[in-house]
Amino acid sequence: ILTLTFKAQAGLAADFSYDPQAHHALARRAAGEGAVLLKNDGGLLPLAAGARIALIGRFARKPRYQGAGSSLMNPTHLDNLYDELAKLVSEDRLNYAPGYSGEGDTADETLIRQALDAAASADVAVVCAGLTDMYEIEGIDRAHMRLPAGHDALIQRLAAAHRNVVVVLSNGSPVEMPWADEVPAILEGYLGGQAGAGALADILTGRVNPSGKLAETFPYRLEDTPAQPYPGGPTRVEYREAIYVGYRYYDSAGVDVRFPFGHGLSYTSFEYRDLELTRAGEMVTASFKVKNTGAKAGSEVAQLYVRAVQAAVFRADKELRGFVKVALAPGEETAVSLTLGPRAFAFYDAGSSDWVVEPGDFEILVGASSRDIRLTGCLHLTTHHGTASPADPAKLAAYIHPSRERRFTQADFEALLGYSLPDEEAPHKGSYTINTPICEMRDSGIARLLYRIMIGQAKKMVAGSVGTPTGEMMRAMVQQMPLRTLSMVGGSLNLPKLEALLRIINGQVVAGLLAFMKAGSSQR
Repeated sequence: ILTLTFKAQAGLAADFSYDPQAHHALARRAAGEGAVLLKNDGGLLPLAAGARIALIGRFARKPRYQGAGSSLMNPTHLDNLYDELAKLVSEDRLNYAPGYSGEGDTADETLIRQALDAAASADVAVVCAGLTDMYEIEGIDRAHMRLPAGHDALIQRLAAAHRNVVVVLSNGSPVEMPWADEVPAILEGYLGGQAGAGALADILTGRVNPSGKLAETFPYRLEDTPAQPYPGGPTRVEYREAIYVGYRYYDSAGVDVRFPFGHGLSYTSFEYRDLELTRAGEMVTASFKVKNTGAKAGSEVAQLYVRAVQAAVFRADKELRGFVKVALAPGEETAVSLTLGPRAFAFYDAGSSDWVVEPGDFEILVGASSRDIRLTGCLHLTTHHGTASPADPAKLAAYIHPSRERRFTQADFEALLGYSLPDEEAPHKGSYTINTPICEMRDSGIARLLYRIMIGQAKKMVAGSVGTPTGEMMRAMVQQMPLRTLSMVGGSLNLPKLEALLRIINGQVVAGLLAFMKAGSSQR
């Protein structure tokens, strides 16, 4: 730590300079490689030369380009899609309409009619939609996976009226898309940063061939996700899905998804062939070839998954163990090699606190996504490391054979844990601890007063930020703050005083007052 501190001190003492334009160009390139083309029926994208474009959606002028809270940055320059498209296709081919209000929470019929009118005379309608700042705030869980109602309504109305609709999404996490089957093209831009809009313009016009792949699964709906029930409560959250997080659940349980992990389209096509597996000691090398079989230069992210054919414990259907991105000209082919060590075939055994490698057959799967496997090979391992803890297959049936028809129940979870969960009981006077959120100490007058004081202080801190992501983040922070946090914000409330205050809140008034006075005298 001290070495790092001294390095930082030396760095801060030196003068520095940088080229903001070069950095902006790099940000544009990074955003272009990170955007994911989810759908492109009929080759609607890239936009045809000379096409008249209806650019719909307030995000086209006022982009959602970053998150709230700790991720807030002050950009040196901020692109918007309208200006960047105008530079590439000329402004006289663009017809803009906002489509939805700034909040977007309700369908605005007037704005939707304006959008329909703008699209009526266009060859293609590009709709910029996604999640607003208020839908993704640090410290506040999303209660659903829907877009704002105004965004969904706009897309559905345009899709019903126009056959060439491109949806460009700006969001930090997966969303439900009830209109996905009704539009031919969807481009996921995520939160692309200050140059993200320029990158989207590059992809829409074909200056950049999209090559991003999903690092998460897009389910059809929230109810399809394995984290159920969530958040649970009132005093605990149960992660009953165990190892079945993301694609490991959807692929193992055979759940249909909107877009699978690793998915991402290109303006060209790729062919995989000639998978070979070679061993040198404990290392395995998977070699194969990837060829650009289309007419455009492009990049492909080839992914390698490992599947244990048999295992002493439950394992996911397949596990990503390597990937590589290759850039290829039209007709070009390249050889790819990925090396797998023992950990690529291992699983973690909680009982022995060790990684276990079992001898047996493993399938090596290579493809363009977790559900687009192009090449398959088989490997038999004789090496052995560690021993899996004994388990009862009957009791763990839900995890050994996950199914979309069955949720992981509390009984299943308890069988996995190896013990029964304690009964849930809402916090009450006499049971409060130093880690109980102050807002939950409802049957204590002292705690209620303390909470009102904290809320008042929070309002002063966010004065002028009410109804903003920062204001909501601060409000949520105060609401969720445990009693112990008050010892970290300075002032005279040290930990001994808080423990004494806790005794008063729990109804031990006399003992708490004596402890409080003692803590105060010792502090002096």
